[in-house]
Amino acid sequence: MKTDSAAAEQFRQLLRGYSLQQHTTEPTFRASGSIIDIIITNQSVDRAGVVHCDYSPHNWSRVLLSVSDQRPQPCTIATRCWSRFDADEANRQLTEMDWTPVYASDSPEEQWDYLLAVTRPILDILLPERRVRVRNPVAPPVTDATKELMAQRRAALRDGHIDTYKQLNRQVRSAIGRDTREELERRVDRAGSSGLWRSVQPIVAPKRSDRSTPAADADELNRFFVEVGPRTARQVTAAGPELPTRLPRVSTGDFQVTPICPDDLRRVVGRMRSSKRE
Repeated sequence: MKTDSAAAEQFRQLLRGYSLQQHTTEPTFRASGSIIDIIITNQSVDRAGVVHCDYSPHNWSRVLLSVSDQRPQPCTIATRCWSRFDADEANRQLTEMDWTPVYASDSPEEQWDYLLAVTRPILDILLPERRVRVRNPVAPPVTDATKELMAQRRAALRDGHIDTYKQLNRQVRSAIGRDTREELERRVDRAGSSGLWRSVQPIVAPKRSDRSTPAADADELNRFFVEVGPRTARQVTAAGPELPTRLPRVSTGDFQVTPICPDDLRRVVGRMRSSKRE
C-alpha cells in the first residue's frame, strides 16, 4: 500500500491499538513502489531494511533483533519399560498381599488409596521409573557434512546464485534422507528385534489426530442413496435441446421344420467336418 494513503493510516491505527511496530519503511514491490511485504513485532529492532532480490519483483524484507541468550529448560518425563514387565512375578506378589482392608472398607477412596499403596512398591521393584529427556521428534538427524551443504545452500541463495542453489538443494535433500536412513538403522541395531516397531513407528505410522465419525445411521444412508436418482432428475432441466431417440439394434430370424428321411440325414451329417484333427 502507499504510505500516504487512507488504508495506510488505518493500518497504522490498528498497529497502535495493539502496541505493535511495523519495521518495513522502504518499498518492497519495485513495479509500483508499494510496501507489500512487512515485518511486525511488539518490540524495537536494531536494524531494518530491504534487500534487492534478483529473481523476484519483490525485495527482501529483513530486520535484526537482539535476542537474549536464554535456552529453554530441557523437558523430561518419567516412564517405565513395560516390555520387560514380569507379569507372573507381579501376580505372585499381589496374591501374597493382605487385601482385608479393601474388603472391610466401604469407601471407594480408601480402597483406591490402599490399592495404590500396595501396587506401587511392586511396580517400583519390577519396573523402576526412569527419567527420559524429550527431544524434538521432527528435526531430522543430520551429520556435519550435511550441515556444511546446508550452509553452502544458504550462501548460494543469499548471493543470488540460483542454479547453484538448486543443485545444492537437491544434494541437501538427498543427504538428509541418507542421514535419516542411517540413524534409523542405528536405532534398530541398538534396540534389537524387540524394539523394531518402536523404532520405525514414527516414520511408517506416525500418530494422527482422531477424526470424528460422521453422525449418520443406516436409515439416513438409505435415504441419501434412494434420493440420488430423483434429485438428479430434478436438477436436469427440460429446456435443453431435444435429443434424437436411438432405438437399440434388434436382430430377428426364423426357422422352418421339415420332414427328412434317414438317407438325407446321413448325407447332411457326412458333409459336416469333424472337429477332431488327425
